[in-house]
Amino acid sequence: MILPVIFILINFASSAKILGFFYFPSISHQYVFRELVKELSLRGHEVTFITTNPIGDPNLKNLSEIDVSGAYQVFNKYDLSEINREKYGLIHISTYFRNFNHDIITIEMKTKDVQEVLKKPEDFYDLILIEAHSPISFGLGHKFKAPMVAVSSSDVSSQTHALFGESIHPVLYPELGIGYIGPLKQLAEKFDSFYINFMAWFITKYLDLPSDDQFARGYFGDDMPYLRDLMSEASLLLLNVNPIFSNRRPNAPNVIHYYNIHTKRNEDFPLDLQKILDDAKGGVVYFSLGTNVRFDHVQGNIKQAILEALGELPYTVLCKWESEDFPGKPKNVILRKWLPQQAILAHPNVKVFVTQGGIQSAEEAIANAVPLVIIPFLGDQPMNAKILTKHGMAETISPKLLEKNILRDTILKVISDEKYRKTAQELRSIFLDQPMSGIDKIIWWCEYVIRHKGAKHLRSPSADIPLYEYFMLDVFAVIFTALFVIYKIVSLAVRSLVGLLRGRKNQKEIKKKTS
Repeated sequence: MILPVIFILINFASSAKILGFFYFPSISHQYVFRELVKELSLRGHEVTFITTNPIGDPNLKNLSEIDVSGAYQVFNKYDLSEINREKYGLIHISTYFRNFNHDIITIEMKTKDVQEVLKKPEDFYDLILIEAHSPISFGLGHKFKAPMVAVSSSDVSSQTHALFGESIHPVLYPELGIGYIGPLKQLAEKFDSFYINFMAWFITKYLDLPSDDQFARGYFGDDMPYLRDLMSEASLLLLNVNPIFSNRRPNAPNVIHYYNIHTKRNEDFPLDLQKILDDAKGGVVYFSLGTNVRFDHVQGNIKQAILEALGELPYTVLCKWESEDFPGKPKNVILRKWLPQQAILAHPNVKVFVTQGGIQSAEEAIANAVPLVIIPFLGDQPMNAKILTKHGMAETISPKLLEKNILRDTILKVISDEKYRKTAQELRSIFLDQPMSGIDKIIWWCEYVIRHKGAKHLRSPSADIPLYEYFMLDVFAVIFTALFVIYKIVSLAVRSLVGLLRGRKNQKEIKKKTS
């Protein structure tokens, strides 16, 4: 009788109150965060989860969810698939995404239940989990005076890496969204990467952070420290980076990589979909461009070209579409507004996955050894496409080159050549081979921060020195100044000596002439 009581007391003593604010309306990203908060609640912690995609499981007694799915309406106003460097400058792109984030967070912060959370006393929570991509979220650290852990469902920008003291060398580690794979060899790519890196620093420092700081004060108070200072107080940065996509950047002690925490989620098939997959003995093509690229935003005749290409395939095609009907839809194409992607990819009849190349979709394809045809639009998608194409698991089609014949022939090529599936199986073996599960890893680190009431002792010293000190410009300035002074002294001495010798020579010549 005493032993169970002891275990209960230990569990109670080690439990914590945790607030998770994961603002971005994208189910593929939310899958990652859901697994994190779900596991924390199962391990006895009392978790409040602000999310655009609630789990809705009544068996999770320690999990309280706040539904902010109204943020999805922002996608009706913004078309992310059209925002790229081919059409717009970097400042325009930054402003577009900054306004996009502000509109999302405005909707979420005005939600009644979120307002109730903000009314809680400042010492209410023991840990704050926030999505790393929005500086505004770090204001919660000021509000509740609790340790913060920044979590990302993908890699992050160079400026976020710099904030945690990591290298941001533009040749070795190009900016996330420009599609380069380091180390760069071509001089033009090096200049371009340097330019992007510099502009990312300039835009973050002088445009994004001041605007975000002003915005955040409307919710967290004018006494809030500057956002960048709050961001630097975060205990950990948890990044969903796997060995296939890693650029092998050396990690600071407080930057932790994890992966493969969302690919084992249980998804149920609708009965008709199970039958469709089972009956498709010739094979299935799965087509989905995720949640951030919508077909109703795709320009020109591309929608028609895609459907025509899919209709000419000798396979059953499952296609995620914004509607379940389209004029002239081919008979072999089945349109659904939503499809259980993980379950579909795990089915043995699936031959190829046509995707936008987001990190979550790519990981799910690798975990199930399904070859890819990638049509990258934004963010990390171009880089992911290059990596998987380089490995030999995928073929890439640029959106601007997307035509019926190109899409059809590329899909047939990937299905017919066994090397793509063989490579996918090899990458799957690497992907699944890790010393501990991704979920166990990040839970341990979150609880580490709780146990020690923060983890500032892990912070790299390179995060807190100015760039001129980081690159030792002050040291080089002293060295070059000293060398310059020495050069001037030696030059002056040599000139004086030469002048003195010439003067004596001239005096001797004058004496000879007069004598």
